[in-house]
Amino acid sequence: MVNSEYLNNLNKAQKEAVLYLDGPLLIVAGAGSGKTKVLTSRIANIIEKKKAYPNQILAVTFTNKAAKEMELRVSKILGSAAVGLSWLGTFHSICAKFLRKHASAVNLNSNFTIIDTDDQIRLIKNICKAENIDVKKIAPKYILAIIDRWKNKGFYPGEVIINKKDIYEKIILPIYKIYQQKLIDLNSCDFGDLILHAVKILEKNSDIREIYKKNFKYILVDEYQDTNFVQSKWLNLLVGNNQNICCVGDDDQSIYSWRGAEIKNFLEFDQIYENTKVIRLEQNYRSTQNILSVASNLISNNQNRVGKTLKTNMEDGDLIKLNCFKNGKDEAIGISDEIENLKKLKDLFLFLA
Repeated sequence: MVNSEYLNNLNKAQKEAVLYLDGPLLIVAGAGSGKTKVLTSRIANIIEKKKAYPNQILAVTFTNKAAKEMELRVSKILGSAAVGLSWLGTFHSICAKFLRKHASAVNLNSNFTIIDTDDQIRLIKNICKAENIDVKKIAPKYILAIIDRWKNKGFYPGEVIINKKDIYEKIILPIYKIYQQKLIDLNSCDFGDLILHAVKILEKNSDIREIYKKNFKYILVDEYQDTNFVQSKWLNLLVGNNQNICCVGDDDQSIYSWRGAEIKNFLEFDQIYENTKVIRLEQNYRSTQNILSVASNLISNNQNRVGKTLKTNMEDGDLIKLNCFKNGKDEAIGISDEIENLKKLKDLFLFLA
């Protein structure tokens, strides 16, 4: 039994985002504006309107916790009708599932293992030892960081164009070639391979690509501002002719460029997908007006942003205090001291009351 109240609990912009089901949609969601509520309500609406079966919806996020939360919320709305959301999960978990079905296309067996960072470092050290490369001069972690950067750009070893002025890239590329072959020999992948292999399979096998493009009637993506090149490429390869892709994110919260995230995926979404509808979620349900005013004035100085104006129905609240700390540890101590003081004041107030 569908709980139809979920639509009544949405504000105007949220409801517009939930009900718009035809064509590409970019939801610019400010902090505390209910983006998870919109995503889960949108999935529920697609299923309730019989626009797609649960297994025809691809819903992607970055953490297992967020994926579980989405699944629980959809189940709360739809009940048994939500059963079968088999393509709801993180980028890596969904790509791992896809890759096990098509492992032979990249010379793997379906029972491949996914190695962790410690295994990666050991493998790199063994390769360096065999190739007479001094790991004291070029650290295995640095080698892996460069390899991961290449994978985030969608490059197999044979596709990398090195910067000739960078002496380290000249050394690392041959290591990458050996490393990648060793992974195949060991029937293994690292986390970067899960998405990279999936992209290469879809690029090189039009029959497989068409099966998934036809199956996924709707694609929904959370935290789109944090996607890197290869993740965006993977999504693009799966979008069907109807271009029913909905991406939710906040360009003002893009903080992961150091791990390959490319804000241009978000900023240029409407250039990749023609006739994109943009909806802004600007009603904040988390903070007072003073907090929003300070945050908005500060972030307005950023150049690369879509732009939005956050508002709240809450009171102005306390004025913002500015504290300066020497380092992260001092900041953590300062915040914990403030919390402790507030707790003591609350306890005193309750005692006197």
